[in-house]
Amino acid sequence: MTEAAHEQIKRELDEALDTMRSELDRVELLAAALNVFGHPIPDYQPRFHHLNRVALRAQELGKAGGPKP
Repeated sequence: MTEAAHEQIKRELDEALDTMRSELDRVELLAAALNVFGHPIPDYQPRFHHLNRVALRAQELGKAGGPKP
């Protein structure tokens, strides 16, 4: 085998391995996506649940925020 043919085979093998690595990365990403989409969506948990809730009703809010006689 000539040196040029040997180098060409090495280049083609490197290209094939690079392509295979890219495809394996893609397969890994798609498998992870399928795994995530295979589970139900978790319940919504608001992050502001620790804030104090306003205990006033609408009528009380209207009285508190309105003009004073």
